[in-house]
Amino acid sequence: MMRRPWLLALTALAVAACGAPSAAAPPPTAAASASPAAATTPSAAPSDSAAYACTDSRGGGAARADVTTVRASAGTGYDRFVIEFDGPVPGYQVTRQPGAAFTQDASGQLVTLDGSAGVLVRLAPAGSSPSAPHAISPGGTVLREGRNVGDFEGVVHWGLGLASAACMHVFTLDSPPRLVIDFKT
Repeated sequence: MMRRPWLLALTALAVAACGAPSAAAPPPTAAASASPAAATTPSAAPSDSAAYACTDSRGGGAARADVTTVRASAGTGYDRFVIEFDGPVPGYQVTRQPGAAFTQDASGQLVTLDGSAGVLVRLAPAGSSPSAPHAISPGGTVLREGRNVGDFEGVVHWGLGLASAACMHVFTLDSPPRLVIDFKT
Protein backbone atom coordinates (compact mmCIF):
# COMPACT_ATOMS: atom_id res chain seq x y z
CA MET A 1 0.00 0.00 0.00
CA MET A 2 1.38 3.41 -0.96
CA ARG A 3 1.67 5.94 1.88
CA ARG A 4 0.51 9.49 1.32
CA PRO A 5 2.67 11.90 3.37
CA TRP A 6 0.31 14.82 2.65
CA LEU A 7 -2.58 12.84 4.16
CA LEU A 8 -0.57 12.20 7.34
CA ALA A 9 0.34 15.89 7.58
CA LEU A 10 -3.29 16.94 7.05
CA THR A 11 -4.47 14.45 9.69
CA ALA A 12 -1.87 15.71 12.19
CA LEU A 13 -2.96 19.30 11.54
CA ALA A 14 -6.64 18.44 12.08
CA VAL A 15 -5.88 16.51 15.28
CA ALA A 16 -3.88 19.48 16.64
CA ALA A 17 -7.11 21.51 16.72
CA CYS A 18 -7.85 19.83 20.12
CA GLY A 19 -10.57 20.51 22.62
CA ALA A 20 -14.33 20.74 22.32
CA PRO A 21 -15.68 24.28 22.61
CA SER A 22 -17.74 25.13 25.66
CA ALA A 23 -21.28 26.43 25.33
CA ALA A 24 -20.00 30.00 25.67
CA ALA A 25 -17.35 29.60 22.95
CA PRO A 26 -17.94 30.70 19.37
CA PRO A 27 -18.66 27.98 16.79
CA PRO A 28 -15.57 26.14 15.53
CA THR A 29 -14.02 27.10 12.22
CA ALA A 30 -14.22 24.79 9.23
CA ALA A 31 -10.59 23.75 9.71
CA ALA A 32 -11.12 22.91 13.38
CA SER A 33 -14.25 20.88 12.67
CA ALA A 34 -12.78 18.92 9.75
CA SER A 35 -12.12 15.93 12.00
CA PRO A 36 -14.67 15.02 14.68
CA ALA A 37 -12.02 12.84 16.37
CA ALA A 38 -9.91 15.94 17.01
CA ALA A 39 -12.45 17.30 19.48
CA THR A 40 -12.70 14.11 21.52
CA THR A 41 -9.32 12.38 21.33
CA PRO A 42 -6.57 14.93 20.64
CA SER A 43 -3.17 13.39 19.90
CA ALA A 44 -1.48 16.01 22.08
CA ALA A 45 -2.78 14.27 25.23
CA PRO A 46 -0.03 12.69 27.30
CA SER A 47 0.21 8.96 26.68
CA ASP A 48 1.66 8.13 30.08
CA SER A 49 2.14 9.48 33.57
CA ALA A 50 5.69 10.68 32.81
CA ALA A 51 4.30 13.67 30.87
CA TYR A 52 2.57 15.02 34.01
CA ALA A 53 4.37 17.10 36.62
CA CYS A 54 3.20 17.97 40.11
CA THR A 55 4.98 21.34 39.88
CA ASP A 56 4.27 24.85 38.64
CA SER A 57 4.98 25.75 35.02
CA ARG A 58 5.94 28.85 33.04
CA GLY A 59 6.77 29.82 29.48
CA GLY A 60 5.40 31.72 26.51
CA GLY A 61 6.66 34.84 24.81
CA ALA A 62 6.98 38.57 25.31
CA ALA A 63 4.44 39.72 22.69
CA ARG A 64 0.99 40.84 23.84
CA ALA A 65 -2.00 38.72 22.84
CA ASP A 66 -5.68 38.79 23.76
CA VAL A 67 -7.65 35.80 25.00
CA THR A 68 -10.27 35.04 22.34
CA THR A 69 -11.89 31.95 23.82
CA VAL A 70 -11.62 29.55 26.73
CA ARG A 71 -12.88 25.98 26.80
CA ALA A 72 -12.60 22.75 28.73
CA SER A 73 -13.18 19.11 27.92
CA ALA A 74 -12.61 15.66 29.35
CA GLY A 75 -10.52 12.97 27.71
CA THR A 76 -9.52 9.48 28.70
CA GLY A 77 -7.33 9.96 31.77
CA TYR A 78 -7.32 13.76 31.81
CA ASP A 79 -9.39 16.96 32.01
CA ARG A 80 -8.27 19.69 29.58
CA PHE A 81 -8.37 23.50 29.96
CA VAL A 82 -7.56 25.57 26.85
CA ILE A 83 -7.01 29.32 26.42
CA GLU A 84 -6.91 30.51 22.81
CA PHE A 85 -5.23 33.77 21.72
CA ASP A 86 -5.35 36.18 18.78
CA GLY A 87 -1.55 36.14 18.55
CA PRO A 88 1.41 34.14 19.84
CA VAL A 89 0.97 32.69 23.35
CA PRO A 90 2.06 35.43 25.78
CA GLY A 91 4.13 34.79 28.87
CA TYR A 92 2.35 32.46 31.28
CA GLN A 93 2.71 31.12 34.81
CA VAL A 94 0.63 28.15 35.98
CA THR A 95 0.74 27.99 39.77
CA ARG A 96 -0.82 25.26 41.92
CA GLN A 97 -2.39 26.21 45.25
CA PRO A 98 -3.93 24.27 48.15
CA GLY A 99 -7.40 25.86 47.93
CA ALA A 100 -9.91 27.09 45.36
CA ALA A 101 -10.11 30.70 46.65
CA PHE A 102 -8.67 33.50 44.50
CA THR A 103 -8.35 37.27 44.86
CA GLN A 104 -10.13 39.31 42.17
CA ASP A 105 -7.66 41.74 40.56
CA ALA A 106 -8.11 45.43 41.30
CA SER A 107 -11.05 44.96 43.72
CA GLY A 108 -9.33 42.53 46.09
CA GLN A 109 -12.64 40.64 46.47
CA LEU A 110 -12.33 36.94 47.38
CA VAL A 111 -13.67 34.51 44.73
CA THR A 112 -14.18 30.89 45.81
CA LEU A 113 -14.59 28.29 43.07
CA ASP A 114 -15.93 24.74 43.18
CA GLY A 115 -13.23 22.39 44.45
CA SER A 116 -10.75 21.80 47.24
CA ALA A 117 -7.58 22.76 45.31
CA GLY A 118 -6.78 25.33 42.68
CA VAL A 119 -4.53 26.55 39.91
CA LEU A 120 -3.87 30.20 39.05
CA VAL A 121 -3.02 30.93 35.41
CA ARG A 122 -1.26 34.30 34.91
CA LEU A 123 -0.92 35.69 31.36
CA ALA A 124 1.21 38.76 30.59
CA PRO A 125 1.29 40.84 28.52
CA ALA A 126 -2.31 40.00 27.72
CA GLY A 127 -5.91 41.15 27.69
CA SER A 128 -9.30 39.58 27.03
CA SER A 129 -11.37 40.20 23.92
CA PRO A 130 -14.94 41.38 24.66
CA SER A 131 -16.36 38.09 23.32
CA ALA A 132 -14.13 35.86 25.48
CA PRO A 133 -15.98 33.91 28.20
CA HIS A 134 -15.49 34.98 31.81
CA ALA A 135 -16.35 31.65 33.40
CA ILE A 136 -16.74 27.97 32.56
CA SER A 137 -18.23 25.08 34.53
CA PRO A 138 -17.00 21.90 32.86
CA GLY A 139 -17.75 19.67 35.88
CA GLY A 140 -14.94 17.31 34.92
CA THR A 141 -13.44 14.63 37.12
CA VAL A 142 -10.73 17.01 38.36
CA LEU A 143 -11.44 20.38 36.68
CA ARG A 144 -14.64 21.66 38.30
CA GLU A 145 -14.77 25.37 37.46
CA GLY A 146 -12.78 28.16 35.82
CA ARG A 147 -13.19 31.92 36.14
CA ASN A 148 -11.44 35.02 34.89
CA VAL A 149 -10.37 36.66 38.15
CA GLY A 150 -8.46 39.50 36.57
CA ASP A 151 -7.86 41.54 33.46
CA PHE A 152 -5.99 44.55 34.71
CA GLU A 153 -3.02 46.55 33.39
CA GLY A 154 -1.95 44.00 30.79
CA VAL A 155 -2.26 40.96 33.07
CA VAL A 156 -5.01 38.33 32.82
CA HIS A 157 -5.63 35.84 35.63
CA TRP A 158 -7.76 32.69 35.42
CA GLY A 159 -8.57 30.73 38.56
CA LEU A 160 -9.27 27.02 38.19
CA GLY A 161 -11.11 25.06 40.88
CA LEU A 162 -10.05 21.42 41.12
CA ALA A 163 -11.80 18.55 42.92
CA SER A 164 -8.39 17.70 44.42
CA ALA A 165 -4.74 18.50 43.79
CA ALA A 166 -3.67 17.05 40.44
CA CYS A 167 -0.51 16.77 38.41
CA MET A 168 -0.49 18.76 35.16
CA HIS A 169 0.83 18.61 31.63
CA VAL A 170 1.22 22.22 30.39
CA PHE A 171 2.03 22.94 26.75
CA THR A 172 1.30 25.31 23.87
CA LEU A 173 -0.07 24.69 20.39
CA ASP A 174 -0.10 26.83 17.23
CA SER A 175 -2.68 27.49 14.50
CA PRO A 176 -4.46 28.93 16.44
CA PRO A 177 -2.15 29.80 19.34
CA ARG A 178 -3.28 28.05 22.55
CA LEU A 179 -2.14 27.37 26.10
CA VAL A 180 -3.25 23.88 27.12
CA ILE A 181 -3.34 22.44 30.64
CA ASP A 182 -4.18 18.77 31.07
CA PHE A 183 -4.99 17.55 34.59
CA LYS A 184 -4.43 13.86 35.25
CA THR A 185 -7.65 12.13 36.35
